Amino acid sequence: MMQVLDQIGRDHRNMRLVLDIVEEEVSAYHEGRNPDFDLLRSIAEYTLHYPDLFHHPKEDLVFERLVMRDPSAKAVIGDLIREHERLGELTRRFAAAIANAARDVEMPRAWLEALAMEYLSVNRLPMQAEEKHFFPRALAALTDRDWAEIDQRAVHISDPIFGPRVENGYLAIHERIQKFRL
Repeated sequence: MMQVLDQIGRDHRNMRLVLDIVEEEVSAYHEGRNPDFDLLRSIAEYTLHYPDLFHHPKEDLVFERLVMRDPSAKAVIGDLIREHERLGELTRRFAAAIANAARDVEMPRAWLEALAMEYLSVNRLPMQAEEKHFFPRALAALTDRDWAEIDQRAVHISDPIFGPRVENGYLAIHERIQKFRL
């Protein structure tokens, strides 16, 4: 039972590290320096490919089962599935803006900063809420059989940054995270 929730928790901790890099780069941009747009583009790509395609669907499975077991949970937690859809839409906008900025497409600096700050908050705040409300409620309401069925339905892949083998396209992110840890 804990395997699914443990992985979701690890994903959250890992995502915080990735978001810290975004925040550093946005701060540099705010101060008039050029951020590492290639690194930001890799982060946006990672967010679209791992959290959006594997992490969030796993949370959605837990949420669906939780609402089935405890319908009042939706009133406390909100519509997690819709929040994930909104986050995916925002991430696609952020990725497109970063790709354009990397190609020197002119755009208002304040607009790009605001989009990046929205990207950061829309990623961070739901993780905090999930850990405070969703995880404990799921642990209390779901049975071992529920967890086993969720685990069986979930797609399991290795995280391309934090898994046993870092994928080539994400080496720069991995290296930057290693600098944080030193």
